Parts: sequence; structure tokens; C-alpha cells
Amino acid sequence: MSTMKKWFLYAIVLSCLSVVLVACNDKEETAPPEKTPELTPETPEEEEVIVAAVDDEELYQKVVSQLEQVGLTVSEPDEAAIDMFRAESGMVLTINGDALLPLHLYKLDPSDKRLDIVEETGNLPVYIGSKTEQLAVKNVDHFIIYLHKGHPDYDEIMKIIDNI
Repeated sequence: MSTMKKWFLYAIVLSCLSVVLVACNDKEETAPPEKTPELTPETPEEEEVIVAAVDDEELYQKVVSQLEQVGLTVSEPDEAAIDMFRAESGMVLTINGDALLPLHLYKLDPSDKRLDIVEETGNLPVYIGSKTEQLAVKNVDHFIIYLHKGHPDYDEIMKIIDNI
């Protein structure tokens, strides 16, 4: 047998022995099992969600009560993106579980020049990063109400808002 064949045969035998030794190794390198804390079933306390400056605004409360009176399911108010609308306060409501298209209510300063734009065009310029977009909104006094037209209950909700 040539020397090259012998070395090749030795390499194969050594490789096979290495694989067998690794497979037969009794000591596994695993971490000791961690103790998991026992979970005790507790009933969570209901938390009342209070969004800043929402409790004292009569229009916010009126919109929520009117929507609930006609049988719509209205969520607790969530925090609104007041920076985007440059508003003083605001809240977002999920209606009938449609969290992707919530109802937005914002309070603007009564002297805000954009309120004149909304009166004339029905659109409000909003600020998304460095861009300005126009959103079709409703206004009641110095409050802005926005709901995407894709919401399944859009027409019903807008009729309620028109009557406020």
C-alpha cells in the first residue's frame, strides 16, 4: 500500500473514532434546571384608565356616551398622538373592537389657525415627521374628530358626531 493511502486510511479511522467517542460521552454540558416560581392564580384588579385632560372635557364624555347609547362597543380611551395633530389633549377610542381604525378626538387651541382651514376645506394638516399630510376631519367648536373612512361603522359614527 502506498504511503498516501495509509495516511488517508488513518485519517478516516481517527475521524470515526472521534465521532464514536463524542457520541458515547456520558457528560452532557447542560445547565442545571432552573427553579420556576410557582404561579398563584390571582384575579387582576381592574385599572381605570385615565388619559390626561380627558376627564374634564365634556365633549369627550358626550361622544363616548352617544356612541354607547346607540349600541356601539367603545373601549377605554387610549393615549392619542397629540404631537402629530399639535393638539392640547386627545384620546383614541376603539369602536366595536376595530383597533386598526380607531376614532381620534383632539382638542385644539381655540385660536389655532388650522381651525379656519378645517372650516373651509374639511381637511386638517397633520405632521408626520418632516411631512405634512391632509386628513379629512370633522370639527366641533375647537375639537377635531377623525375616523378613517374604511371603518365598518363609519357612516353610523359620523351621523352621531354630526348630531353632537
